[in-house]
Amino acid sequence: MTKAQTLIHVKTLVKKFNVPSLIFYKVSNISKNYEFCIGEIVNFFPKKTKLAIRSSAFDEDGQNNSLAGEFRSILNIPSSNFEKITEAIDLVVSSYKSKRPLLEGDEIIFQEMIENSLMSGVIFTHELNTGAPYYVINYDDQSRLTDTVTSGTAEYANRTMYVHRNSIDMLNSERFKKLLQAVQELEDALKNQFLDIEFALGEDLTPYLLQVRTITTQPNWNRIITKRIDSTLKGAQKFVIERLKKFEGVYGETTLLGQMPDWNPAEIIGRAPRALVNSLYQKLITDQAWSIARDIMGYTVPTGQPLMVTLAGQPFIDTRLSFHSYLPKKITPTIAEKVVNHWISHLKKSPELHDKVEFDIAITTFSFDMDDKVDLLIGDALTEIEKEEFKHAHLRHTRDLILETRAGSLSEALNKIEILNDLQKKQKIYSLSSNVHSLFKLISDTIQNGTIPFSILARHGFIAKTILQSLYNIYIITKDEYNQFLSSIQTVASDLVDDMTALHLGELNHAEFMSRYGHLRPRTYDITSKRYDQMSDFSSGSLLSKHKKKIDSFRFSKIQINKINELLEKNNFNEFKADDLLNYIREATIAREYAKFVFTRSVSDMLEIIANFSEKNGLTREEISHVPINSILEIVKSSGEKSIEEQLRNISILENEKHQVSLSIRLPQLLTDQQGIHIVPFQVSHPNFITQKKVTALCIILQSDIDKHSLEDKIVVIESADPGFDWIFSQKIAGLITKYGGTNSHMAIRCAEFNIPAAIGCGEQRFESIIKSSKVRLDCAAQLIDIFY
Repeated sequence: MTKAQTLIHVKTLVKKFNVPSLIFYKVSNISKNYEFCIGEIVNFFPKKTKLAIRSSAFDEDGQNNSLAGEFRSILNIPSSNFEKITEAIDLVVSSYKSKRPLLEGDEIIFQEMIENSLMSGVIFTHELNTGAPYYVINYDDQSRLTDTVTSGTAEYANRTMYVHRNSIDMLNSERFKKLLQAVQELEDALKNQFLDIEFALGEDLTPYLLQVRTITTQPNWNRIITKRIDSTLKGAQKFVIERLKKFEGVYGETTLLGQMPDWNPAEIIGRAPRALVNSLYQKLITDQAWSIARDIMGYTVPTGQPLMVTLAGQPFIDTRLSFHSYLPKKITPTIAEKVVNHWISHLKKSPELHDKVEFDIAITTFSFDMDDKVDLLIGDALTEIEKEEFKHAHLRHTRDLILETRAGSLSEALNKIEILNDLQKKQKIYSLSSNVHSLFKLISDTIQNGTIPFSILARHGFIAKTILQSLYNIYIITKDEYNQFLSSIQTVASDLVDDMTALHLGELNHAEFMSRYGHLRPRTYDITSKRYDQMSDFSSGSLLSKHKKKIDSFRFSKIQINKINELLEKNNFNEFKADDLLNYIREATIAREYAKFVFTRSVSDMLEIIANFSEKNGLTREEISHVPINSILEIVKSSGEKSIEEQLRNISILENEKHQVSLSIRLPQLLTDQQGIHIVPFQVSHPNFITQKKVTALCIILQSDIDKHSLEDKIVVIESADPGFDWIFSQKIAGLITKYGGTNSHMAIRCAEFNIPAAIGCGEQRFESIIKSSKVRLDCAAQLIDIFY
C-alpha cells in the first residue's frame, strides 16, 4: 500500500489516533482531469481549512526502503485557493520528476492540517540503529507547528525522549502516556511493532496520525542483544533502588547518579566504555584514590566508598559521595547533612547543571564572593549561625591548603608526581614488556605517586579557578581580563604545541619528540587507540599549519592588586599578598596539567604491557579491550584448567556481549529515580562557553587518531577529548565544540589557555545536530550556537 492508502486503511482500524481528513489522487488522474480533481478537493474540505499537500510516491514507504524526506510536502495551503493548490501539486510532482521518471502508482495526499498543535514529531517504535526496545520520540513542543522535526528547521525540534517499551505505565506525563497508548493500539491494529510514525498532539491531548510506515533498518539489528536489554534494565533498576537509600556513614538521605559530575566519566572514558577502560579507571581513580586524596587535603570523606558505579555497563558518579567529600572535616555533622540534602535537591531541580556542580551547585572552597554563594547555593537550608560556621570552616580549610600549613599542599603533591616521573625514566622498558607481573608494581606506583597526587592537584585547580572567578564576580577584574590571565599561563600543552611546530620545521628530531610525548594517545585508557609513537604518519603532516603558541604576559593593574591585598588581609591570609595568590593560581593550573601528563605515561605503559601480553597469548588488542583489569591480574595469581588464551578469550566474549547490550541501552546523564532506568526524558544541556569571542566557520568532525586533513580555520567537533588530543592546538583551529565536558575539564582549560572560542559539553541533542551541519556560528559572549546545514 502507498502512504495514502495506508492512512485510509488505518483510519478504519484505530480509535485513539485521529487520522485527519484526507483525499488522494494518482498523479496521472490529476493530469487528465485537473479541474475536476481540484474542484473535488475544494468541495471535500470545509472552507478556511488549511491543507498539507504531501507526497505519496509508489516507491515511498516500502518494506526495505522508506525514502523518508525524499519528496516534497507543502503545508498551510488554503483549501479554497485553486491557484495555491495548483502550485503545491506542481511542486510535489516536480520533486518526483527530479529523482526519477513518474510512476503509474505515484499519488498525492491532500490532508487537513492540524493547527496550533501542542506537540508534534516522529516516533520510532524501536531504536532505529540497534532495534533496542524503546519508543523513541523526537518532538517539538515549542513552535506549535507540525513539520519542524521532519524538516529539521528549528533547534527546539531536536528533543528526544526514550521510553522502554514495557514501561509506559511509569510515565508521569499525561501527554506522552496518551500518545504511546495510541501507538500501542496502532501496533496491534497493523500487527507490526516496527513502525515509523509522524504525529501531532492537539491542545486537548488528542493524538493525530499524520503518517505511518515500517522501519526499514531491521536487517541491521542484532535481535539477540535486544532481547537481553529487558533483563539488564531490571538488574539496573534493583541496583538503583538500593543505591538511592540512606547509607550509614554518608551524609544525605538519597543520591543522584550522574555521568558528568566530579570525575566526569562520560568525558574521560565514554558513555558505554569497554571492560578494560572502565575497570582501569575505577582501579586507578574512582575506587580509592579520589577519597584518599580528599582525606589528605582535610575534606570529610565517606570511608571505603567507590565514587563511580556502573549501570548496565555505563559509568555514573554517586553525587552524594561527591557532595559529602567537598566539605571540610571541621564542619559539624548536622550542617553537613543539611547541606548535602540541599545540594542534591538543587541538582534534581536543575539537571542542566549536572556538569557544573563544583561551581553552580556545591561550595567546595572559600572564595571572595563567599557570602553571595552561601545565599545562592545554601539559602534557608542553614540558620545564620550555621552559615557562619560553614563559611569559617571553608576559609580555614582553604587558607591552610594555599598557605601549605597542612598536608595536601601543591608542593607536596608535585613532589609525589616527580617521584613517579623519576620511576618512569628508570623503567622505560615497561612499554616493550609482556611481563604482566610488573603490572602490580606499576599500578601501585601510579596510584601512590600518580593518581592520588593528581587528585590533590586537580582540587587545587578547582580552588584556583573558583577564587579567580570570584574576583570577576565581585567586579575586581573583567571577563576579558579573566580570560587574558588564563591565556597567559603556559602549561604542558603549550610545550607540546611548540615542540610539534619544531618537529614539523625540522628543528626537533622525531626521536626526541617521541621521548617526551610518545606515550600520549587519544582516549587515554583505551588500548585500541594508538599512541603518538605508534602513528607512522605522525610527523609527516605536510598539511599541518606551523603554529607556535604565543604567550602574552599579563598583569593586573595596581588598583586591582591593592584590592586583592585588602581582601587577603581581611580574611587573615597572614603575609600572603596578591602576587602570591596569582602565582598560586598559575601554579595550580600548570601543576594539574603536568601531573596528568606524567601519570598518563604510566597508564599508557600499562596498556602496552597488556597488549604485548595478550599478543603473546594469541589475543588482539580488540579482544583484550573487553577483559577487566582484575581478570588479567587474576590470570597470574592463580592457576586454571584452561590455557591463558582460552581463559582470556572466554572472558572477552562474555564482556563483549555485555558491551553490545550496554551500547544499545539508553540512560539519562543524570539519574534521579528508578523510573529513569526506563524513561529517559529530554534534558537541556547548557554548554560551557570559553572566551568572549565569536566565530563562524566550517566544521570538521574529529575521530581518535591524528587527522590527515588540515584543521586550520575550522571549528573542531568531537565527543570528548583528553591530553591525547592536544595536538589539535598545533593547528590554528577556529573553535572547538564537544559533546561532553565541564567548566573546568581538560579541554575547557586548554581553550582558555590558547584563547580559542569553545562550547564544551553541548549535550547529546545539540551535538547530533552539529555533526550533521556544514557550518557553525559560535558566539561565546552571547552563549549561542547557530547551526547551518
